[in-house]
Amino acid sequence: MGMITILKKKTGYGLGLSLCIIGIILLLVVVWKWWDAGVFASPDVLSELSASFTSIYADISLGIGLTITYYIIIAAVLISIGSAILVLRREKVAVTESLAVVLECPFCKNKWRESMSKSHLKAMGYPEVRTLSRRKCTKCAKFMRPKIKRAYKA
Repeated sequence: MGMITILKKKTGYGLGLSLCIIGIILLLVVVWKWWDAGVFASPDVLSELSASFTSIYADISLGIGLTITYYIIIAAVLISIGSAILVLRREKVAVTESLAVVLECPFCKNKWRESMSKSHLKAMGYPEVRTLSRRKCTKCAKFMRPKIKRAYKA
């Protein structure tokens, strides 16, 4: 089990998410323009796609005159930069460390292993107190207070 961690999002995570969303919207606009031009309805889709890479759509370029190729490149760059920011702006924060504990039944001497957090063991008074709260033994089925034989990192 080891260390229990959570992912903490640092500042800039919203920027990466917004760049990814803008890139995806840009790709959806390109697909919509292809659909509107009838590229997907033609019998030879590949030749229509290659011919449409050089066509200029003034209504989505705001008069700049960019081709579909530039929109695809810009969208890929925005998605890759946004994804990189999303991956790099995370931080793993350790919450608790979990330990494996070997317990022993005082009656039948049966040993088994359980997982506990280190803070839980310290709160019980371990290593001075070497017994746990009442549990049922898996072998003899008696209720008892098992003894802690050994605690180690899982």
